[in-house]
Amino acid sequence: MIIPILQHERNLMMISITWSNRGFTVNSDGAYQPPEGASQSPMDILCESLGLCVAVTLVKLLDEAGKESDGLKVEVDPHKAKIGAPRVENMEVSVDFPGDVPVEAKERLLLHASRLCTIGNTLKRGSEIQYNIKT
Repeated sequence: MIIPILQHERNLMMISITWSNRGFTVNSDGAYQPPEGASQSPMDILCESLGLCVAVTLVKLLDEAGKESDGLKVEVDPHKAKIGAPRVENMEVSVDFPGDVPVEAKERLLLHASRLCTIGNTLKRGSEIQYNIKT
């Protein structure tokens, strides 16, 4: 289900991805500090992967539909579980569409992108992880 979120209802945004001038810009609010020697935190990388996947898919869909894609902005806000194992319990993906795309078209585009995004599908459905020790 796609739920419109008013600006004043949003939590502090974690990651934003903006498409402009035929390139992507990624920004983090810095809520999670990277470990020493790393340029990004694991949480940033997780959120960037989802946000960029959605953004790339939406730019392609908008371009195919002949709609303006320049200025598309995707924000990802993770919410950590309050109990149990340390994990991200859910992630909010908010999209700011450029131009004059009608609301119904935005909803269809976002629904379609949510079904095409490999990262989103993996996060929604889970993935088996095998841990190995190399000798």
